[in-house]
Amino acid sequence: MPQLGASAHGEVLEPGRVPDCYLGLRLHPVGDDQAAGVLVVAPAALLHPVVPQPDGTVLYELVTGHPDRTPRELVFVPDLTCELRAWPSGTWASLGVDAQATAGAVIAAWRGGHVKGLRFGGLTGEEALALERPAMTYVREQLRQRLARQVGRAWRRWLHPTSGRRPGDRFL
Repeated sequence: MPQLGASAHGEVLEPGRVPDCYLGLRLHPVGDDQAAGVLVVAPAALLHPVVPQPDGTVLYELVTGHPDRTPRELVFVPDLTCELRAWPSGTWASLGVDAQATAGAVIAAWRGGHVKGLRFGGLTGEEALALERPAMTYVREQLRQRLARQVGRAWRRWLHPTSGRRPGDRFL
């Protein structure tokens, strides 16, 4: 049962409707020699046991169940913040959801080897800001297009017979 109910437009989330999209999370620099980056994970990572619930479930519903979501679409947390405005609750705070803490838990699970993910580095300062500020949609869209090409290349390498994948393995 979706936690958000119907939006102002009468739309209802269908969690899991698009399970093959991706969630991009900002990775903060670690040390002086590393630039900010992006971690790309499958939305199912939001349901991992180390991720606080129901926060992870609410984000999962928005990522996989939004009526406009398409397969292999790359979604960032600020995108979800903008999409949430169509629901009566309207904000993470009114839902009692800490989206940043949830993203941090997914990143911690990835660093611990519990969640599959792809790390992409080399964010510009403006791109890093766009991953924190919902209003920076133009920069985020440019970043989305660049990263989507890189994710597509990684997916094609994974599909190759020499990749070592086994039947039933998931890309992310």
